[in-house]
Amino acid sequence: MIFDANAFIGKWPYWPVRSAEASEVAKEMAGWQIDRAAICSLRSVFIHWEDGNREVEAAVKADPVHFTPFACLGTNELGQTASNCAYDFADYAVRGFRGVRLYPQHHSYHPLYEAFVDSILEDAAQRGWPVVLPLRLVMNWGVPSLNLGVIEGLVVRHPRVNWILAGINYLHELQLAVSLMRRYPSVHLETSCVMGFNAIAKTVQQCGAERLLFGSGAPIQNGAAALSKIVHAEISDADKDLILSGNFLRLLGEK
Repeated sequence: MIFDANAFIGKWPYWPVRSAEASEVAKEMAGWQIDRAAICSLRSVFIHWEDGNREVEAAVKADPVHFTPFACLGTNELGQTASNCAYDFADYAVRGFRGVRLYPQHHSYHPLYEAFVDSILEDAAQRGWPVVLPLRLVMNWGVPSLNLGVIEGLVVRHPRVNWILAGINYLHELQLAVSLMRRYPSVHLETSCVMGFNAIAKTVQQCGAERLLFGSGAPIQNGAAALSKIVHAEISDADKDLILSGNFLRLLGEK
């Protein structure tokens, strides 16, 4: 089984992408031999995060075999007065969501200085829900990125969270990820943006295969290329199986 920990549905605003609707993404996945994907809606990232969550909810109801829903949560602070709106994790669970994604670089808040972020992370930790925290959404210089110190600060503040670090590529970024994985058993790295020569094998040597999750960034990035990095990495078949599905299934409580 191949289980993608980081895929999307919805319209990408920066350049043409041939698949946007959930059904189109499912066809792309089949062509790449990806069996299942955890999805977030790009509407959540660029327009309104709860509208996007409803879009994901509908996509999973239509195709529960291929899609697993992650809720994108952002700030409720949209006006001149403070928001008292709470995040209803019980409702998200009833709706079928299995984890959380945060995109502060697209939602105009600083995650170290906003109390709602701590509330989200503590609730996720109590439920054992993975939290995806991307340095960048996809591997492109033009998209906004987080400061590496912000990522470290959140992990240190909330070590019980099952973290999935995403959008990591360059050497100093990988060094941070490796450092955090060595210090905290709750930290994992998804591979969609890891593009260095032998980077997958080197990271396995440093941290073990149990800490890596296959991710593609599809359909913005090519799923076949993302998969090839794992399939052709100089690691054991057992390690490949862990990265391609076993580790993510374990995080979701399915293994």
